[in-house]
Amino acid sequence: MKQLIPYLTTDHCKEAVDYYHAIFGGEIKNFQMSDGIPGFEEYPNKVLHAEIVVNEQITLYLNDIFQTPVAEGNSVILGLEFDSEAEITKVYKALAEEGSIEMELQEAFWGAVHAKVIDKFDFSWELNWEK
Repeated sequence: MKQLIPYLTTDHCKEAVDYYHAIFGGEIKNFQMSDGIPGFEEYPNKVLHAEIVVNEQITLYLNDIFQTPVAEGNSVILGLEFDSEAEITKVYKALAEEGSIEMELQEAFWGAVHAKVIDKFDFSWELNWEK
């Protein structure tokens, strides 16, 4: 295996792309809308696929929900490992701002700084910085 790429499916994909791009930075690539695509006529103004390439190791894929009902958030936990305390603190605050905190940013028993946050789209994030 080479890499795990989380694929986030939501009813608010355009908003989610802007939200995560503002938090993590990087570049939005391959943003494809359903409009004008054969087979998707009954789903106007939906995002078929979007990518946020944060860096060489981290890419997020996102799309809108189409036919299959999806229980947002609780079936996926996204784990992020950070390079610095400043970086984990910045992302923690941004995700928690309109979300909820499951575990405050704190010293963990394994020698890391760790937190658990549910963002405003109900996705669960485990944040970790090994000191």
